[in-house]
Amino acid sequence: MLSRYSVKRPLTVIMIVILVIILGVISFTNMTTDLLPNMDFPYVVMYTSFPGASPEKIETMVTKPLESAVSTLSGIESVQSVSYENVSLIIIEFSYGVNMDSVLIELSSEN
Repeated sequence: MLSRYSVKRPLTVIMIVILVIILGVISFTNMTTDLLPNMDFPYVVMYTSFPGASPEKIETMVTKPLESAVSTLSGIESVQSVSYENVSLIIIEFSYGVNMDSVLIELSSEN
């Protein structure tokens, strides 16, 4: 049926094809591509160094107090920490949808 209509009315089919091509070109030129989209990951990593301290000392003097101070923030999903020799690493995961800018301001005001 489509082939019979195309043979009987070639001008209509040509106009439709030209219209589709023109709309495609217009859409392509107005399309914006974002190679690096703005993505806010809901994580904050706190890296603290304490030269000359053992992992046990780091945990008691740095990691535990920071964990207790950070745990008062709103929207926290989980808090993970690791204490190495001379280094404390705390990873805070927030729930999606939390404004990370306000979290960072709130976090900096805690100290």
